[in-house]
Amino acid sequence: MTARSATTYENVTSHHGRNQRRLLALLLTSTIFGCASAAAVSFAQAQQGSRAATADQTLQFSIPAQPLSSAISAFIRQTGWQISYTSALASGKTSGSVVGSYNPSQALQRLVSGTGLNVRVSAPGSAALVNPGIAAVDTIPDEGSTVLDTILVQGQGETATSHFEGFAATRSATGTKTDTPLIETPQAVTVIGSDELRSRDAKSLQDALSYVAGVNRYEGADRTTESFIIRGFRALAGYSSLYRDGMKYQVNGYDGQQEPYGLERVEVLKGSSSVLYGGAAPGGIINTISKRPTEVPLREINVEYGSYNRKQISGDFGGPLTQDGDLSYRLTFLHRKSDTFLDYVPDDRTFIAPAIKWQPSDATSLTILGEYQHDLSKYQYGLPTQGTILPNPNGAIPRNRFNGEPGLDEWDNRRWSVGYQFEHQFSEQLTFHSNGRYVTSENHMPFTGSSGLLDDMRTTAWREYWVADRLSSGITIDNSLQYDWSLGSMENRSLVGLDYTDRKWRMFDYRASATPLDLFDPVYGGPVGELRQHGTFRNEVEAVGLYAQNQMTIDDRWVLLFGGRYDWANIDNKVVNQDVWTHTKSDAFTGRAGLVYLFDNGFAPYVSFAQGLEPVVGSDRHGGAFQPAESEQYEVGLRYQPPGMDLMFTASAYHLTMSNVTVADPVDRTKLAQMGEVRSQGIELEARGRLGNYWDVAAAYAYTDARTVRSSVWTPELEGRRTGGVPYNSFSLWADYDFEGLGAPGLKIGGGLRYVGETEGLYVKGTVPAYTVVDASISYTRDDWKATLSATNLFDKNYAASCTSDCFYGEPLNVKFSLSKRW
Repeated sequence: MTARSATTYENVTSHHGRNQRRLLALLLTSTIFGCASAAAVSFAQAQQGSRAATADQTLQFSIPAQPLSSAISAFIRQTGWQISYTSALASGKTSGSVVGSYNPSQALQRLVSGTGLNVRVSAPGSAALVNPGIAAVDTIPDEGSTVLDTILVQGQGETATSHFEGFAATRSATGTKTDTPLIETPQAVTVIGSDELRSRDAKSLQDALSYVAGVNRYEGADRTTESFIIRGFRALAGYSSLYRDGMKYQVNGYDGQQEPYGLERVEVLKGSSSVLYGGAAPGGIINTISKRPTEVPLREINVEYGSYNRKQISGDFGGPLTQDGDLSYRLTFLHRKSDTFLDYVPDDRTFIAPAIKWQPSDATSLTILGEYQHDLSKYQYGLPTQGTILPNPNGAIPRNRFNGEPGLDEWDNRRWSVGYQFEHQFSEQLTFHSNGRYVTSENHMPFTGSSGLLDDMRTTAWREYWVADRLSSGITIDNSLQYDWSLGSMENRSLVGLDYTDRKWRMFDYRASATPLDLFDPVYGGPVGELRQHGTFRNEVEAVGLYAQNQMTIDDRWVLLFGGRYDWANIDNKVVNQDVWTHTKSDAFTGRAGLVYLFDNGFAPYVSFAQGLEPVVGSDRHGGAFQPAESEQYEVGLRYQPPGMDLMFTASAYHLTMSNVTVADPVDRTKLAQMGEVRSQGIELEARGRLGNYWDVAAAYAYTDARTVRSSVWTPELEGRRTGGVPYNSFSLWADYDFEGLGAPGLKIGGGLRYVGETEGLYVKGTVPAYTVVDASISYTRDDWKATLSATNLFDKNYAASCTSDCFYGEPLNVKFSLSKRW
């Protein structure tokens, strides 16, 4: 990896700027030309019939008897067929087993044998399950017969962005930027689908990721931001760690949380990822996938009531807008009024996400994704170590204690975004992709911060009132060409792309002294001093990246991936009221390579190497701009996907280092120098999917050893010290059981356990004790209705979740009841 700063290479600064402008012009030109030319071609193809798989190809099947909907999903994954059926039609029915060599028509007929259902083939590669009263025959008719019956639900083969049944995804684009089987991806990727999110009743991204190996919360139950630690390194909102549909999302750390109900998938790519995404945190990125328009009608409405006076209504609707299906839509919404376990802190939200898709032909599609979200809450600054993780003569500080000012504090965040995804297939080999997103937010955040305790060990030593207003905006455009080609026994998928990101935010910061607060017997409403301007800050990050990648499959056994990327970045920071301005200009190359071997029995060992970079803002004692922090990861792993089973096992071991870490300058300790190095290494195990016919499971274990290996002469005690907030060991297990196997169709009971080992405080001295919490749910589905009762922290364990500059409690027992109707 090579990285350069503009200060170090002054003679190339102007040339660097010209190159970046040329690349940006090329990006915009390719976007306009690619979309326009593809749209023109699409009109010529709009009247052509769609291509579908034939029904006479012999395949090897291994689908055991199981609930019919799960068996149909397995059939779809193996054949790529589209199967239409209603959820009520499949409810309570068990499939026949299909083991051996059959063509898809024969296999499907055997699959539904004994269910009382008939099959109709409506087109090549497409079939419907119908009642005998609807179908006049009980065998599969010849291909080409027409079905005029109304179909409510349509199963489809899984794609990298689609819904998938159960807990085990088989495809993803997060690790390659192409629609790739997970088993062929030489890097650890975790995919959590909407079925698992619903099963665990995940109400935040923190909830969604609480059963993922190697991912920990940076703070406790915070409702204002999204912050994680992945493989020992921080992954924070606004710091190139969170993505939506493969593009950078939040601009600053207080752009608000994402609403899980609007997501189809939550995916984690672990380790260095800069070859695909440019500057990013070394531990990995989190990529969320939006719900998209559906080709078949979807109608869902939910009402919910729960702890802390929680009241919520949500809905999800979709389907075709035209008879030929060229236009389809999706509309997802949610409205919530709720308190929280923290005194005076609400958790109110309004969310709406409209989407529309235009597909004039099989070769061309354009999807527009919109989103609006408004959150009202309060920021909890954190509590002192004495009384949370350390002894206090007055006892433990109550976990519901709010250390702000109820009459002054507020967190009011509004976020808007609109994105597009355009795809055109010029031929069976060449495909053009253009994706873009614009996001903007307004954040009003008056809050009261406090730290430390006086000698009485109950009154805050420092307390200050802040008023912070933030305005953010960001745009990302990513254009790429994908070319699939063959050479002898080698199948290749080549990708070349150009992306552009421009993110800006401004903050207006005012502060005043506040009256100290007794944390054991608080009296709010004390005098607050006169607000004074602390700073007006402006930040802009502009980056252009040129990347290339090739995925080569040799003899259907070996999968070789290699790629490279060159990035150019400009970072401007300005303190307006102090007339302080810092400009950083850098460019860097990163590379990546990986190898997978595919065994017939479902095992796939892999090895990979990846480089990464993360921009660093600031300058050294000579005024030279900091270079990007650089990372390198070596990883070996093994995936296992048992043939015919909806199950995926993953084991990985990694060694990850980050250099160019800023530490105290050995000459002038008031300045910073890029001399530090941090190392993380560990083992991760995950299993997701269906065990037998009635168990859905998600299991994860991680061993993580993250520590500083090189620091400054001023801080030798840091060398060898563990990274704060990172446990050596963590383990989680969630399991759902479908009582259809015991003669009670529609009844499901789920339970989970989360263990997090002890961690060191990130910026405070002290050890956060290990903790174990239990979650549970029970649901009953009948016809179109579903009732769910769920609980997190079932036994109401009182624990500290993490300590950064202060300490944060984990959430107490939280019970929710929901009633849903899908039709």
